[in-house]
Amino acid sequence: MATNLLVTARAGLSRSEPRLDPRRLRRWPRARACLLALTTVGGLAQAQTPAVLPEVRVVARPNPPATESASVGGLSGVPLAETPQAISVIRAGTLRDLGAGGLSGAIKAETSASDSYNTVGYIESLQVRGFLLNNALNYRRDGLPASNHAPIGFENKESIEILRGASGIQSGTSAPGGLVNYSLKRPTDSPLRELFFGLSERGSVLLHTDLGGRTGVDGVIGYRVNLAAEERRLEVRDAPGNRRFASAFFDLRLPDRSRLELEFEHHRVSQMSVPGYGLLDSNGDGVADTLPAPLDPRRNLGAQTWAQPFESRASAASIAWRKTFAQHWNLAVRYGWQEIRTNDRLAFPDGCSTGPNYVYPGLCGNGDVDVYDYRSDNEKRVNQNAEITLRGRFDTGALRHELTLGFLEARYRERYDPRQAYNFVGTTNIFSPVALPADGTPLDLNTLQDSRSRDVWIGDVVRLPGGWSVWGGARHSQLERSSMRTDGSRAVSYDQGLTTAWGALGWQPWAGGLAYVSAGSGIESEAVPNRASVFTNPGAVLPALRSRQAEAGFKQVLPSGGLFSAALFEIRKPFSDDIAQADGLVTRVPGAREARHRGLELAWSGRPIPSLWLQAQATLIDAKVVKAVDPDQVGRKTTNVAPFSASIFAAWQVPGIDGLQWLNRVTLSGRKPVTRDNQVELPSYGQWDTAFNYRQRISGRSVTWRVGVDNVLDRRYWKDAPTQYWGGVYLFPAYPRTFRTSVQMSF
Repeated sequence: MATNLLVTARAGLSRSEPRLDPRRLRRWPRARACLLALTTVGGLAQAQTPAVLPEVRVVARPNPPATESASVGGLSGVPLAETPQAISVIRAGTLRDLGAGGLSGAIKAETSASDSYNTVGYIESLQVRGFLLNNALNYRRDGLPASNHAPIGFENKESIEILRGASGIQSGTSAPGGLVNYSLKRPTDSPLRELFFGLSERGSVLLHTDLGGRTGVDGVIGYRVNLAAEERRLEVRDAPGNRRFASAFFDLRLPDRSRLELEFEHHRVSQMSVPGYGLLDSNGDGVADTLPAPLDPRRNLGAQTWAQPFESRASAASIAWRKTFAQHWNLAVRYGWQEIRTNDRLAFPDGCSTGPNYVYPGLCGNGDVDVYDYRSDNEKRVNQNAEITLRGRFDTGALRHELTLGFLEARYRERYDPRQAYNFVGTTNIFSPVALPADGTPLDLNTLQDSRSRDVWIGDVVRLPGGWSVWGGARHSQLERSSMRTDGSRAVSYDQGLTTAWGALGWQPWAGGLAYVSAGSGIESEAVPNRASVFTNPGAVLPALRSRQAEAGFKQVLPSGGLFSAALFEIRKPFSDDIAQADGLVTRVPGAREARHRGLELAWSGRPIPSLWLQAQATLIDAKVVKAVDPDQVGRKTTNVAPFSASIFAAWQVPGIDGLQWLNRVTLSGRKPVTRDNQVELPSYGQWDTAFNYRQRISGRSVTWRVGVDNVLDRRYWKDAPTQYWGGVYLFPAYPRTFRTSVQMSF
């Protein structure tokens, strides 16, 4: 997004007004010329009678892709254009301009990332390169492990960083699709006072304030405070909610060239949940194999009078000490803590018992679906992490090294009440909903889980003559996993040590160009669902499995700070699979199934003309099963993965209207397989979103007006068809046409 920097031609700018760094203006000759002209005029104004001069607006992009950097890569702080990794960075300003209130909206233009069981009133999960990310292992908060089992508040997030590919060197245990890191907003050097008020369709109201700056002698103490309150009346009827958010980040500059950082956040959410739909059993044979026409996306199928909201109270905090020992050596010692308390409740439609044969997963052909009163109160998830990292540069002859050493101890535990409720209460119909009685009696046992890992890693980037570079690292993880049912039965535990490695060879054939090849691996563990009626080993924690990735890519810096990138990749991931037993149960066996995803990612961002910022992405994925217990599954496409997806995002400065910007985003997706046999697919779809931003100065204050419409054409389609770990297959419709407007003031 282009950011408007305002420079007022008068003597003595106030501290609250933005300033331009002359070093950054070297990239923009027009901006430098404007600054020179303003300086000359300012000098004349001091010598002559003061005059009111017209305002001059300098338009610049503070973080062009060519100079963008991210911490999620882990081995070097150089710009992403010089890094042999596929990483995307979504800045807070972009999220605000596009009206993204959640993770699903934030990644719309990221063609290698997609939704997976993302709906109103529940946590949001992602697929990257066709693989579902693990909510306990594949997410980071400012670089430290964090659980994704809570709605995310964006108010204190500076950016979302998405690493695509196997992430074993960065995280040790994780799914191979990628890694998501939420980078936090830090104290600003100059005073920041910002107020945001947003209003969207059906009466959702958001109020957010962002305060930052430095205080004390020579600004020794920095602060950043974010507060937000939202009343939610979202796209779906009968799904009200609200949330409250508060965060603070403080730093203290110490005299020995070190810095102490302390931050925390608290996010409280209450939201009625909206369940998904399913396939129809059109012929009554007990197998749901018919895709229904897209239904009313505003209907909440779980709207029963007794339904209770999904509630989440998530708190997180960290403390860090950072010290610079020499010009190129830095030490960081950090401790992070996260606690999530959840009341997960839903009138859950699942399966159908009114037809000639029982249907699961899916619905009867006439739209009947069984409803269960699901209540799991007092869920508690706790993360504790301690990390030490040392980074520095040194030379050995003609070779320059960028060395990273690190140690991390991470503890994660899940605690639940002794029992949860999952009780059949009757049958409703997706076309004619039926009021049903409640039954919240807790009968089903829960499963407690504990995890502890100790990771030691080393990484080195070696710069060679002729533009060559060698990137490499290894991480050793000592894992401890255990699970136990809440009555003390079926206790399972294991201890395993594994090493993951990653390496790359890069070559810069000319200025701004980078060609590379890389290879890496990752490890992950799994627990069997605690359903004794299905599995012979319910609640068991399975041994860790290793995934592998190879990648080749090219990047080229474009004029005006743009960037072109292309990446070819192949990922092989082993899964657990179920083997039927004579007693009718199944045994989940690790490594019995394997998926292979091959793909090509293309991205281009730049300015074809000075007034237009254009970003285009496309991803092609050949995702197949190459190993399975059932030989008929071999060669089938991976479910819920589109073989082709593309997006175009354009930000146009409207000529003749200073400060007016027209934003447009178009997203396209190919057909997604729904069932493992690939006989049912979601049709391909496209969506157009548009918005206008108008930035102006009122009484010396910067004011931004925004108005936008998502799904302008109000297209009805199924956007997501995830298969859950317990075997349920669900359908989620695209959100309908939605309007939003907001005003943001800096003072």
